[in-house]
Amino acid sequence: MTTTNHPDKPDSFRSRLQWYKWGLAAALVIIAATALYLLLPDLTVPSARELVRTRMYVPLQRPVQLMMAGNVTCNLTGDSAIHTKQVGDITLYNTTNGIAYTGTSRSSYMNTLLVPAAQSYRITLPDSSVIWLNAASRIRFPFTFSGNKREVYMEGEAYYRIMRNDRQPFIIHTPNTTVEVTGASFNINAYDAEWVRVSDIEGAVRVTGTTDTAVTLKPGMEAIYGDYSGIRTDSFKAEGTASWLKSKTTFSQRRLRDVKPILQRWFGVQVILDEPELGNYQVSGPLEKGGLMAFLSHLEATTPLRYYFVDNELHLHMKQ
Repeated sequence: MTTTNHPDKPDSFRSRLQWYKWGLAAALVIIAATALYLLLPDLTVPSARELVRTRMYVPLQRPVQLMMAGNVTCNLTGDSAIHTKQVGDITLYNTTNGIAYTGTSRSSYMNTLLVPAAQSYRITLPDSSVIWLNAASRIRFPFTFSGNKREVYMEGEAYYRIMRNDRQPFIIHTPNTTVEVTGASFNINAYDAEWVRVSDIEGAVRVTGTTDTAVTLKPGMEAIYGDYSGIRTDSFKAEGTASWLKSKTTFSQRRLRDVKPILQRWFGVQVILDEPELGNYQVSGPLEKGGLMAFLSHLEATTPLRYYFVDNELHLHMKQ
């Protein structure tokens, strides 16, 4: 009788035993993980919204620029900002108080001072008149005012302190209004070309709309121009209208749809309302330039509003 050897049987048995051990270990791990998940529900993974919100917001900083004849552009803020520059017979001086210049120019070229979002800037004219430009604003002006008028063109918002000159009135053109003074201090808000507000702080200010309807303001009065309503006048509080000069403002029961563009201009963010109906939601509280996070924390503490960032987008939504 022949006996057949099976030398592979012990190895095969050991192999199956090893697999049983690994299977048992894997089952124990799964059971333990399941128990841990059920016993510790607070250890769930945070949502994508919560993860995004923990990211630090870094504002985008674009420089204030002065664009001149001959395609010459100078940065007035940032690492590449000029200190002094000679442009023909004009000498530019860029300081912590803004830009000023001396000299005269025969050119009638209209230079453009461009102030981006999250910035503000000041220009001093040769006659010592001073113009403060708010964020997301621009003004076009010549280096030398010739003839019988001083004339500039603006978009956005600016505060003017114009030196008196009865023989050479100062004229500001906005997209839909014209403002004329001989010497005065006043604020023009023309961010919305269809809804311009001119607020008189000191002196007489004449405002003309596109239909040639004109009003003359006294201090404490403002003219509000609307494309469909024409010009109407009202009283105002200077400390509120010109508060942006001190880099702050206060909202009192303001709709989010009205607060949204202010946040976008002051901080250079794109504001997204996750629920369209939030546009009518009213908020109150102080806002300071450089204080976006403080304002958002105030909103969370006083309202059911919540926020998160996605890159340069600020999203607002109701608490879930």
